[in-house]
Amino acid sequence: MRHTLLHYLSTQRLPATVAGAQGIAAVQALQQEGCVKAVFPQARADKDGVPMATVIELTRLGHRTLRRFGGA
Repeated sequence: MRHTLLHYLSTQRLPATVAGAQGIAAVQALQQEGCVKAVFPQARADKDGVPMATVIELTRLGHRTLRRFGGA
């Protein structure tokens, strides 16, 4: 899912919001790998309590990863 999300993010205008537990886990993994820069708010972002993160940048490593996996 990480590389699918990275490809999706490369097609979006940043900052982009990602919601849900699986999406958050993928963003966290991409950030740990150095592919994106993201913000993870402490409080839940909406009234339903769905966790959210905001991806603010695809890094150089993120762009190289996309090229390596054929995504850009």
